[in-house]
Order: sequence, then structure tokens, then C-alpha cells
Amino acid sequence: MRRTFLRVAAGLVGLGCTYLGTQSSLAQEQSSRFDIGVRGVILLGKGEPANDMMGTGLLARWRLRDRWYVALAVDRVSFDYETPERVLGIAAATVVDGSNDLSRTSLLLDRRYDTDGAWDWYFRVGVGFASVDAANVSGPTASGGTYDIATAADDEVHVLGGIGLRRAIKQRWGFETTFTLEHHETDYRLTDRISGASGAMGPHSPYGIAIGVSYGF
Repeated sequence: MRRTFLRVAAGLVGLGCTYLGTQSSLAQEQSSRFDIGVRGVILLGKGEPANDMMGTGLLARWRLRDRWYVALAVDRVSFDYETPERVLGIAAATVVDGSNDLSRTSLLLDRRYDTDGAWDWYFRVGVGFASVDAANVSGPTASGGTYDIATAADDEVHVLGGIGLRRAIKQRWGFETTFTLEHHETDYRLTDRISGASGAMGPHSPYGIAIGVSYGF
């Protein structure tokens, strides 16, 4: 599945670059002090709690001065809750993943840089606050019994960083691609309600890409 996500991301970036090759420069956007847009997010992880995470979001951004921008982003991310029984040392008869949802609100700071070409680049830092809806996971064990794992997931703080490319589309529209590195202060407490076994999952640092379009006012 990770390879599929990477192919999707590469395809979207390629299509955007092909289309934007004939469009105007980012300098046309400078009269816009505010823009709002949508984006898609793909993140890859170490497998605890997820190998891959996909979501969509809204982003509102204000120009502070010169090339500095502050943004508010709201994202909804879903991911497979990968084999939590392994954390508890349970040998499962079949692979059973849960399905978790994450809702995040982030405050971002961007700094854009001009180039001689059509694309400008920027760096981004930020912090996000997320709530997690963690699914119960149950199934058969290899010994013929069953397990039923409940997860208590605390709210999370996310430290966000990235570097990206942005291109104007005519006068008001913009296309951007951000390569991101995130650190999630995850705290999952797992309990098997059949055997009583317990365990935990801690912080992890997924990385990935965000692709979006925006409209300036």
C-alpha cells in the first residue's frame, strides 16, 4: 500500500508540473493578503501505529509582511491501525487491522523565497493539536482463543516542518507541493479485554507530502 501511495503522490505532482508549465509567475500573487485552499496529505510511518496515513484538509493563510505568512490548517486523516496485538505479544491467527481517524488543527508559519524561474520555494514550521478516534481490534489467536484490544488514545501535539514549491496559476490561484516531516506525541494505552495483557505505543515521526491548491483575495 505504501508503494501505491507514493505512485499516487508522484502522479499528482507530475500532472501539476505539466499543467503549470504554461502559467504565470508567483509574483502575480503578491497583491493577495489572504488565501484559502484545499489539500491532500499522504504520510508514511514506521508501522506503530500506522504504515501510511491519508487525509484531506482546508488551509487559510494570511500574509504578515514581505514573504512571511501565517496559516491555520484543519485536517482529517484516516489510517489502518496496524496489528496492535503484536505490541501485547499476542500471536494472531490472521492479520486484523483497525481503522483510526485523526482530526487536527494546526498553526503554521511560512517563509517564501523568490527564484529566477516560475516556481518559488518556501519553508514551513508549525504545531498541531490532534484528537484520535482509535478503533477496538479483535480476532482469533493462533492457539484457538480470541483477543479484543481496546485502545485509550490521548490527544496529541504534533511538531511540523517542511519545505515546498509553489506556482501561481493565472492571477489568483496557486498550486503547491510540501514535503513534510512531522513528530507526533502519540500515547496509546492498549488492553486486551480477554487476557488482561496491556501495553503502549509512543511517539513517532511520519514523513510525507501535501499537495494543494488555493485562491487569493
